[in-house]
Amino acid sequence: MVVAVFSFNSAAAQITIVGQNNPTVDLQAVQRAVDQGGIINLKGTFDFGDKGRVNITKDVKIVGETDQKGGPATKIKGGFWTFHSPLPAKSPPEAPGPKITIQSIHFDGALWGPVNLAYSSGATISDNKITNVRPFLFEQPVSGMTGVSLQHGIYCGPRITQAMLPPEKRTYTPDVFTGNLKISDNEIDVANDNPIKTMGQGIFVVWTKGATMQISRNTIYNCSRNSIEVVDNYLDKDGNGMVIIQDNKIVTSQEGIPIPSPRTPNGIVAGWFFDPAGAMDPKRNPKYIVINNAIRARGQTSMGIFVPSDNAVISNNAVLAEGSEAWGIIHFTSNCYIAHNRIEGRGAHAIQIVPMRGQLGSKNFLIGNDFSQFKASRCDIALEKDSKYNVVGGSSGTVVDQGSGNQIEGLKSVAK
Repeated sequence: MVVAVFSFNSAAAQITIVGQNNPTVDLQAVQRAVDQGGIINLKGTFDFGDKGRVNITKDVKIVGETDQKGGPATKIKGGFWTFHSPLPAKSPPEAPGPKITIQSIHFDGALWGPVNLAYSSGATISDNKITNVRPFLFEQPVSGMTGVSLQHGIYCGPRITQAMLPPEKRTYTPDVFTGNLKISDNEIDVANDNPIKTMGQGIFVVWTKGATMQISRNTIYNCSRNSIEVVDNYLDKDGNGMVIIQDNKIVTSQEGIPIPSPRTPNGIVAGWFFDPAGAMDPKRNPKYIVINNAIRARGQTSMGIFVPSDNAVISNNAVLAEGSEAWGIIHFTSNCYIAHNRIEGRGAHAIQIVPMRGQLGSKNFLIGNDFSQFKASRCDIALEKDSKYNVVGGSSGTVVDQGSGNQIEGLKSVAK
């Protein structure tokens, strides 16, 4: 039997499904179980075919088996957005979205991406392995470029699903993705054969509201754009919302797609991109904390960390930059604490503060950052034109200051 019900004694029903490695039965068996909700235990190998998809509309916990080392032993092959929570029928939604857990599954060979949650009131995605994601050729131009393919490991938020809608309906809608979001301990490899034409992201979260996020201890390889991208997420009316990106290990691809900017491929991008004014709006902008991450940025023009958000904390990260025009940390915004990061390798700058897109690049604290193993083509820290009242302190390194009112202690100022 494909489906065996073994327990209804708990508050939520539990169902065990044994994979048959057969797309004609596996997809239907899992969809039937998910439609009931509750706890679903998956064992063995499942085949969802080229474009099979399980749509999640009820609270559900989908859990695979683990091997002796704690890794996922359950495998799901194929699928197109293999597990997907579709947009609600009405906008704004009449009720909160489902609460979703996806845990301990090896996703292999999904098209576009194996996890795409557009509608949820809380999600946990943990201890999964993602390999051989097949890029999806997008019919419409992306940032003016045609022939672009899209590739994601884990995607949360309604924006990408709205890309399938008419342009007039592609707008931010509150309350579609809310609650606590935990993405942790996943291993994600999104290598592809054409990185300069593939928008590849390992973890992508966009357009949530009031969400408290913890993105931690994930290992991400070979992204051709941003390995972790968390952008344009909103506080709710009560001021709830926070983003913590912590203890992740990232190795980018060597080449990346040069849109929407030529800086590519990148490690962590977190803050505001589609609506830059959100970075300075205390009614919309959640707190961003980026700490203890290890990033190897392999591209010639890579960025290690980019956080366009006022009042962010960027601390105790290690970035190895390998490109002649790379940046360890680039920063547009203000009132941020950028401290005790270690930047190694080579590049144009270890840290650059530059006002852009209406953001001020002022009143930041840059304290105790280590550039002793970094070879800069220009300088270790660049305070660009119109940056103001930044405080820079350390025991070594070089600074170019083209702003005004900046305070520099312990670093060597070099010619502008």
